[in-house]
Amino acid sequence: MHELVLKGKFTFNGKIIEGSIGVDGGKISEITARELPGETVLDLRKYLILPGLIDTHVHLRDFGEKRKETIESGTKAALHGGITAVFDMPNTKPPILDPRTFERRFELLQRNAYADYALSFLMRNNCREAKKANADFYKAFMGASTGGIYSENFESDYSCSPGVLSVHAEDAELIREKPERPPGVEERAIERALSIAGRLKKPLNVCHVSTRGGIEAILRRNLPWVSFEVTPHHLFLTERDHKKDKRLKVYPPLRDEDHRKALWENFSRIPIIASDHAPHTLEDKEAGAAGVPGLETEVALLLDAVNRGLMNVFDIVEKMHDNPVRVFGIGGRDFKAGNEATFTVVDPKREWTVKPEEFYTRANWSPWEGRKLKGKVILTILRGRIVMEEDEIVGKPEGVRLNVQRGRA
Repeated sequence: MHELVLKGKFTFNGKIIEGSIGVDGGKISEITARELPGETVLDLRKYLILPGLIDTHVHLRDFGEKRKETIESGTKAALHGGITAVFDMPNTKPPILDPRTFERRFELLQRNAYADYALSFLMRNNCREAKKANADFYKAFMGASTGGIYSENFESDYSCSPGVLSVHAEDAELIREKPERPPGVEERAIERALSIAGRLKKPLNVCHVSTRGGIEAILRRNLPWVSFEVTPHHLFLTERDHKKDKRLKVYPPLRDEDHRKALWENFSRIPIIASDHAPHTLEDKEAGAAGVPGLETEVALLLDAVNRGLMNVFDIVEKMHDNPVRVFGIGGRDFKAGNEATFTVVDPKREWTVKPEEFYTRANWSPWEGRKLKGKVILTILRGRIVMEEDEIVGKPEGVRLNVQRGRA
């Protein structure tokens, strides 16, 4: 008799199985096609159970920017969108450049995070401090973005990064020459990053790849220690959308249809999909801030794409669970007995309309407002406990730090 049994359809080894998942002490104790007895049985046969999805690129703001987002509001937004763990970015205000600020961030997350989290550290000529911090992953900007801080000696910062380095690849010199950031700004930075990665042979994760030249260069070099992310907004929107709605300003920018097409042509080889959730108030957007919120729509957008025949549900599992676990070495998260009972439960066929006023993010707007989507997150489960059900956050902040083994010195 298990403490908890989830009964229904779930993805397992590339197949959809109908059966049961036994849970005891917050961990998976049994996965079977049979029915299992349980003290509590959740009948989820109308839905589809996915392993707990992970977003490797999230800006939770807080510190001096609570009006944009807080740890509480951002991690509630994550659970609402079916995201069980977030990688918190370090270009905060103040930025996480030293061990003291890193510890402040950790304490804040420990107290207020509703979803699980990975802690970051910003690289900029601070090798000694980075080695003291013991972060889960590290971040570098090759050119200025939100916060303005960038790595003036990227090779040095990458070389001394104690763990996986996520890089915002836009060339600083070209940004100064061409502030509209055309495709070449990203493509030159990616080529340079790959050249350095080829010499250093250290883990590198290229964030929000948006150009044909960028994705083709990464795939052509095919360095085993280099991974990359693509965002839903670069997959589903173009510069034409930005011309209609100036709130859609992002770095790197939305591209023309040829670049978007290139992402889809190579979709099967994209390792990670991540939101780059970057909340700003509407006032900030009117003043020219770059970034869009995405935590509460990314999974639904992908489910909608499944319904449109653009991808399948196993792509979601691969790019938002399996590969993040592999790339960053997240312990205890593989979907197998003995690991955490953490799940994202979806209704692949439920139709709904995006209404930002119903969201938890403080951004209070969405690029997808008014969009009708087919596919919705119904439940989010952390370690055997329901923490979001039918749009309602349940309980207190119970997020814990991920066991990111590749991120530590």
